[in-house]
Amino acid sequence: MSFKWDPQFSSEQKAVEPLPIWFFIFLYVLIEGFALFVVVPGLPKGSFPRDKFLHDAVVIPFFLWTGISCLLLMAAYDTPATLVANHNTKRWNEIASWQQRSCAGVAVLDSVMLTPEPDLAERMLKLEGTPPENPGRVMALENIVGTDDQTRLHTLLEALLTPLAGRLAQAAKAGSFEIVMQCEDEELSSEVRAAWGKVGLPGQPVVRCLDNSRDVDFAEDWFKDDRRPAWYGDDPTPKYQLMLAWHLNDANPDIVPTASEAAVALLLASSALMREQPKLKYQAWLLRQIAGDADQVDKSLARLLKAEQVPNELIHHFWHSRLKGLAQHATLGAVRESGLKVEEHAIDLAIGPQAHVARWVLQALAAKMVQFGQGAQLVASPREQGVALNVVAKEPAGVTVPWKQEYDYNPFFGPEQGAFASLWAIAMLVTPKGWSTGDTAITCAVAVAMVLFFFLRHPGPVRFVVHLLDYYW
Repeated sequence: MSFKWDPQFSSEQKAVEPLPIWFFIFLYVLIEGFALFVVVPGLPKGSFPRDKFLHDAVVIPFFLWTGISCLLLMAAYDTPATLVANHNTKRWNEIASWQQRSCAGVAVLDSVMLTPEPDLAERMLKLEGTPPENPGRVMALENIVGTDDQTRLHTLLEALLTPLAGRLAQAAKAGSFEIVMQCEDEELSSEVRAAWGKVGLPGQPVVRCLDNSRDVDFAEDWFKDDRRPAWYGDDPTPKYQLMLAWHLNDANPDIVPTASEAAVALLLASSALMREQPKLKYQAWLLRQIAGDADQVDKSLARLLKAEQVPNELIHHFWHSRLKGLAQHATLGAVRESGLKVEEHAIDLAIGPQAHVARWVLQALAAKMVQFGQGAQLVASPREQGVALNVVAKEPAGVTVPWKQEYDYNPFFGPEQGAFASLWAIAMLVTPKGWSTGDTAITCAVAVAMVLFFFLRHPGPVRFVVHLLDYYW
């Protein structure tokens, strides 16, 4: 089921106020007065039959009062309060579930970036050195040099894998690991496997290829089911994924490069793994993205911020790349008008025009700055039909919709139990002395009714028993 950013939730229903205590006092006075009016004139003259008076004028009216009070309480308060509590609880669960789904994402355990300018993230945020400025300049990875024994790509892959070797070895041994490379040639998976072995990592990893034209919805639907190998079984989502993306310019001097070189490796962990191992060290979370047409980016950003994946005041930086024309102007305008107090970072101005690898470089830069304590980061990248926006944060926000005490309304013993108990007491008081078959029948009927209504109010134990019977039989 696809995620909807603008769901329609029902309105919260107002809590029902219980009947005031004076109403029950007045009811008691009324019933007791009527009982005295009926009983007292019929008492024998000359002597006071104390037992008959207590029986007819005190005890029976008391249980009649409790029975009527319970029925009125059930009709005027308990039933509507239960309906309101059920409605509001259902509404709360729907909103809470939506908020949890809106904060879905994948954790960045570690990352490696290779860019023409060293320490790019730190310099762009002015944490170290000066921000690089290379607008329009096509730049190369000068430290990535091929040799007689290996290509530049092989050298690049080794440079990406070596710093991650320790964590990659642990991930590979987990039995739920794959490598996803985004490039134009699927046959380059052999280069990835060769670099894997050269670094000394165990086994032969599964390597999948995504071409550069594909829009990757990394946090909403990590990869489509039809692109996953069949051997994944019931849960097709691997717990660990290594995302490799790169752009190297052709060495042919007759081909003029149009984009700067860059490469990135992101070791990602699924949300399921993070629930299993909550103490697993990570850099940041890539949260669910929202995508839309370029001329609707203001609405997309408004919906993203309304979801409050993190408190909006914690978003301090805005990263973007490869936005052109309408997409660029609309996105920058939407961010400016959103009320966010963010610092803009365009990596195209820092390291020249970018290729498709920039979509992953942006995520890695933002994740690194989250790790460095620079707050949450907003990322914008182009899509075939518009703009994709996502937030990179230290951790997703929890459920923000408040839970109210009245949502818990479901008393262990409802007023119907009091009504049944009062009915039984009155029946026993008005029948002749001594236990009879009729008393047994009335007692059994009332007991069955009380048990039935108890389980109607609390169906959990019945469901549990039915589940056990269904499981074992």
